[in-house]
Amino acid sequence: MPSSPKIQKEAILKTAFDLLLREGYASINIKTVAAELGCSTQPISRQFGSMEGFRKELLVYCLTQLKSFFSVKGEKVSEIVTGIAKGYINLAFDFPNLYKYLYMMKHEEEKMSALLNLLRSENYERILFMLKSEYGMEEKEAKEYLNNLNYYVHGVASYVAIGYVDASKKEIMKRVQKVNEGLLKNRKDL
Repeated sequence: MPSSPKIQKEAILKTAFDLLLREGYASINIKTVAAELGCSTQPISRQFGSMEGFRKELLVYCLTQLKSFFSVKGEKVSEIVTGIAKGYINLAFDFPNLYKYLYMMKHEEEKMSALLNLLRSENYERILFMLKSEYGMEEKEAKEYLNNLNYYVHGVASYVAIGYVDASKKEIMKRVQKVNEGLLKNRKDL
């Protein structure tokens, strides 16, 4: 029976995640993660097979962590989308390297599918349903509204992540709420 690895996969991924948060995705390779763990590269190679395998599992780990940023609470659609927008803004302010890795890097098609699946969960369908019932929107109009709000929020969050915005979270969220209100008020122009 082969011996169990001394360094578990979860510990390796957590270490890589912490390194990504602190120093950015460019700092992630088997040698830097091994140095953080205080071991050789062999345990990492043994656990993941290759750097490609390691990077794929790191993405899954990052997506799992990402879910904790989003609150899908509220009785009205505006409360829910504001909560989700707040998650992106908080992520960009508090963990800019994670935001840049997930949303500002070109990813392989497989990675993009994982990101889209996270966003197009049952909450997406629930929000579409609520837009139709609360605002009388057709599905196409509801999707267009969500796309426009998404573009705005991600644009602002990207500016925050690269340090281009000199405003507080509170100020940014006030702007997001105003844009959201404007999109809902003038939705025929979507």
